Amino acid sequence: MSTVHFFNTPHQIYWGLLIALYFFYTGLSAGSFILTSLGTVFGIEKYKKVSKVGVIMAIILLAFAPLHLLFDLAQPGRFLNLFTSVNPTSAMSWGIYLLILYPVVLMFYAWYLFRQDMVNGLDKGGMKASIYKFLLFGKKDMSEAAKANDKKKQKIFGTFGVPLALLVHGYTGFILGNVQARAFWHTPLMPIIFLMSAMVSGTGLFIIVLMLVEKFKFGKLGDDIKALISDMANLMKWFILVDGTLMVIYFIVLWYSGESGYAAGYFLLHNEGWSFLGLENILGLLVPFLLMLSKKARKNIPLVVLSSILTIIGVLAMRINLVIGGQKLPLTGSKIIEYVASGRDITIILGIAVAAAVVLTILYSVLPMNRPGAEEKKSIPVSKGVEQ
Repeated sequence: MSTVHFFNTPHQIYWGLLIALYFFYTGLSAGSFILTSLGTVFGIEKYKKVSKVGVIMAIILLAFAPLHLLFDLAQPGRFLNLFTSVNPTSAMSWGIYLLILYPVVLMFYAWYLFRQDMVNGLDKGGMKASIYKFLLFGKKDMSEAAKANDKKKQKIFGTFGVPLALLVHGYTGFILGNVQARAFWHTPLMPIIFLMSAMVSGTGLFIIVLMLVEKFKFGKLGDDIKALISDMANLMKWFILVDGTLMVIYFIVLWYSGESGYAAGYFLLHNEGWSFLGLENILGLLVPFLLMLSKKARKNIPLVVLSSILTIIGVLAMRINLVIGGQKLPLTGSKIIEYVASGRDITIILGIAVAAAVVLTILYSVLPMNRPGAEEKKSIPVSKGVEQ
């Protein structure tokens, strides 16, 4: 008579809220940069005036994103292993180099965007002029040839930046999509879903940040910016439609992909329904899509802001549902794995968010955000050579 041994295999959720927020930040960065490239790379004239806003946002969000990964490691110094142990068949190994190359390209792109305005700002004196002088690295040439070179380099680095933005966020979906043991993740649609949701949330955050910059930097929302925001809201509507369609396809494939897929779909509807259906799809996709269907609503600034906030909430819920929810179904046994974010993780997440907001505020205040048709509010001198 044979003896059967049963083992109670412990399960744990290793990728928690910090990892989900890392995916969220990289998506916001990619989405905002794609929008800022519409003017300089794709030649859509009306988007050129907001390129500076978008590229600063893309750089800072990407700079703060990896902090979530570092704090998630029990020993943060272990990230150096990714440099010493290169595996060309690993998406994570490629990812670390993309996370270095992408912001470098963006910084060159931003430098050529700001160079001429920084040169013009040298004559004003004060603290800002000192900062501009340092950032210019002696490149003060304002000849027609130099200006033409600036535009040429903007397009070159912007063109390189577009595929890098897609790769930086697409590889996160690629990592999940290749985990065969998890029915939640194992689909070739995962990179595309991540990219489209990035466009949705990136557009939403871009709209909000642009409005804040215009209000506090220039004192008001000009008619040209209002028209552009309406145009961006229309883009966001179409991004939502594509993202929502992908989610429907994803769920149908999941539901009919076998026993494990059916269990994952059932779990989403019954155990995570409030988050998956409520926050992610109804509040985060359906409601803003319906609001933005009307051209009149897209010209209503409060409604556009509300829709933008809802899309950000919805995409954040999507990241949490996929990353954490995908680990709640055990690989063995039938007990759902519970997850509660620790106070440490929540504190870190809030700290990173506040720090990113502070850095963005400082950069938008210091850097010359000049654009056609608007003048910056004059600062009040508090002492000789120093501006408030």
